[in-house]
Amino acid sequence: MTTAYQSSIAWQRAGAVASGQLGDARETLHHAAQLLPLVGASYLLARADDSHTSVRWLADTRAFATEIVEAARPFRVALRASDLTLLFLEASGREAGMFPLSERTRNEAIAWLRARIGDAGRDPAALHTSLHFSIAHHATDDGAPFVRQSEGLEELSRWYANANAVLEAQQARRTGASDVRCWPHHFDIATLVTLSSGPFQTIGIGMSPGDASYNEPYFYVTPYPRPASRVAPLEVGIWHATDWWGALLLASEIVAVRSAAEQLALVTRFIEGAFNAVVDPRRETPP
Repeated sequence: MTTAYQSSIAWQRAGAVASGQLGDARETLHHAAQLLPLVGASYLLARADDSHTSVRWLADTRAFATEIVEAARPFRVALRASDLTLLFLEASGREAGMFPLSERTRNEAIAWLRARIGDAGRDPAALHTSLHFSIAHHATDDGAPFVRQSEGLEELSRWYANANAVLEAQQARRTGASDVRCWPHHFDIATLVTLSSGPFQTIGIGMSPGDASYNEPYFYVTPYPRPASRVAPLEVGIWHATDWWGALLLASEIVAVRSAAEQLALVTRFIEGAFNAVVDPRRETPP
């Protein structure tokens, strides 16, 4: 049965590309997206939680985007996920420039960004070329051009769009939930719910496009600190308890159901079930 909560979420049917075959496209997109936190690190006021280097998902543009940078002509920089295109956007959202990354290098992209930033009224020389964290090495780090993997990028764009819609709905209905952000280090998109009581300080609800643990996208629910006792099995999803602790639902399970409505219903059941299992101590069992 579709609830009012579910009917408010725009979910596109995922699964056009097998979830386990997105690795190359994911790595390319992750490295292209590192251009955005360079802007945040260079022109936004630094924050202790590093959120000035995070990005948002713009649903209308279907792109990752920085926050608005103050300038003579305020701007933000975005990356359209489906075709690896950098966008230079005015504060109003109007497009003021675009740079397709396919067959272009990272240095060429930085040169283009500096030119646009200078035109907007900020010092182009202030744009950083490196960050305080690193991700796995990629050919584009050595000067190779970006290669657009069309079907894989379009599928990843669907996963991020779906996750953003689900997470914004979660944020709207949960007290203490943060803005939905995509974090450039691990490339996950999430909201963080701060709790006012109980054994946990926060619960993260998010989606990873895949990582060293799982070579496919997955939704997750992660409490902090780690529970002192074992939580009961989930009706939907599994508990992950090795390098990190939390509940997860793999993309391969989501796309196994037929319709967009059924996929959304499964993700919703997972998030609600895992969140309730964490916050309700009656659901805990001895280690």
